[in-house]
Amino acid sequence: MKNIIVLLSIVLSIGLVSCKKDKTSTIETPNVQTEQQKVFKEFWDVYDRHYPLFSRKNIDWQEVYNNYYPQISKTTSDQELFDIFNNIFASVLEDGHSSMMFNNQETEFEPDMNEDVMNMLMENTSNFINLEASSQSNPYISYGTLNSNPEIGYVLSKQFEPVNESDSEFYQFKTIVDAALDALKEKEGIIIDIRTNGGGQGPFAYYLAGRFFSSQESISLVRMRVKEREGSTVSSLGEWLTQDFEGYPDPRAEGGYVAGVWTDDFYIQASGEYQFVKKVAVLTSKGTASAAEYFTAAMKTQSHVMTIGEQTFGIFAGSEHITLTHGDDKWITRISVQDVEMLYNGIYQSFENVGINPDLESIPTAVQVSEGLDTHIDEAIKYIKQ
Repeated sequence: MKNIIVLLSIVLSIGLVSCKKDKTSTIETPNVQTEQQKVFKEFWDVYDRHYPLFSRKNIDWQEVYNNYYPQISKTTSDQELFDIFNNIFASVLEDGHSSMMFNNQETEFEPDMNEDVMNMLMENTSNFINLEASSQSNPYISYGTLNSNPEIGYVLSKQFEPVNESDSEFYQFKTIVDAALDALKEKEGIIIDIRTNGGGQGPFAYYLAGRFFSSQESISLVRMRVKEREGSTVSSLGEWLTQDFEGYPDPRAEGGYVAGVWTDDFYIQASGEYQFVKKVAVLTSKGTASAAEYFTAAMKTQSHVMTIGEQTFGIFAGSEHITLTHGDDKWITRISVQDVEMLYNGIYQSFENVGINPDLESIPTAVQVSEGLDTHIDEAIKYIKQ
């Protein structure tokens, strides 16, 4: 009997030890994220929540996470992480309004254009124009006339980005535009050159465009929507907005809110004391971007306007700057936050990553540019003189 009791005790002891081992084997080792992994995850979450263009670009954001997150380990440096971001922005998002900033570096997605050819082309242009000396020093508008035909005016729109964020700066911009129109109002036609205008703010673009509107009626130009929930599909987007939306509160955002929309930006109308409604030629290129594309779309609503040159860049969404909480505030992302459609030929359409086609396509060759020609100016003259 005693031997039987001892044997049972041994069996029970073995069983208890075995159970204890099985229980211990099911406990998972905690997944401790590195700082670089936390930065990536926060970045991914921000875009999963607020980036509205995944469906436009056929991007599966979860697949992006699955592909890139495993590349980040405890040995990944900040610079290596930046290189990963650079690859995502350059080859996946392809968005001129979205980027990552770190240690004075910024990821970029540039327009598909030959900058050397464009720079030479603009140098050629300067030889054909007699610019008003007093207009050349301001950051917004230079104007003058063609050397070959002083009855044709020329306006170089440099940018719509205000030098200072203030109401007085917008007033200054309007004063400069009005001075140009006063000087050119008796001309046979005007060429407006926005080939190197990288954009800025809508009200600046709209004021310049409004000086060339033939009707005093307000024109519907834009509609916008923002994301309501996480995800890569259209179902993550809200309805097209019909009233102002302050945005989603987020202390990481530069203004404390993400994805604000103001419906005043949806409409454009005549501006200034009078409007120039004789022939206008607008010159565009791949360097025509953002608010300059809004300007292009607005001008194309007018029957006396012809756009000449190349397709525009294709970036329309407004953006926000968000400082990530991980990474000691060293990582700042700029993110597009609106899905935008333009009213074009009577239909709302998206031109994101596409750009706006000119009425008359003209792509200068390297040979033409090296010979000192500007075929865009030549075509503009033909249109105004015909």
